[in-house]
Amino acid sequence: MNGFNENYCVEFDKAIERYGDLVYRICFAITGNAEDAKDAFQETFLRLVRHHKEITGEEHLKAWLSRVASNCAKTMVTNPWNKRTQGFAKNINQEPVYHQKDNSLFLELKELPYKYSLVLYLFYYEGYSVKEISDILEKKENSVKTLLNRGRKLLKKRLEGGLDNEK
Repeated sequence: MNGFNENYCVEFDKAIERYGDLVYRICFAITGNAEDAKDAFQETFLRLVRHHKEITGEEHLKAWLSRVASNCAKTMVTNPWNKRTQGFAKNINQEPVYHQKDNSLFLELKELPYKYSLVLYLFYYEGYSVKEISDILEKKENSVKTLLNRGRKLLKKRLEGGLDNEK
């Protein structure tokens, strides 16, 4: 008997209000476009409605939403339909819903393979620790550290190449 679970009740409006931006940003970081991110966002919260009884507390809710958002967005990216239509979607100029001081870094991050861009995004933009990312993505901590390291190197290479091209 898990007494804590019985006392915790997910309030859906508050969950969307509190974690909606986080879920959307994760979805957008993985999918790279607003329409797919919105679809993954919606699917994430539909799954919350179906599985809300499994949530045991606020921290569990945040981690659960992050993991489900990541999985939903990955499913969209790897969907055979999306693979056939990807060329069209990449030609559409889309702005992120939120604005950073320097959007160019975020845009470069999106160009990396999503296994790297996702861990870099979660680490630097969302402030998750390596342990939290490993829990969200269900990967070993050393795997996350490796992805972070390789992702940093790829991003550095892209940025250095971009700087050379501008001169």
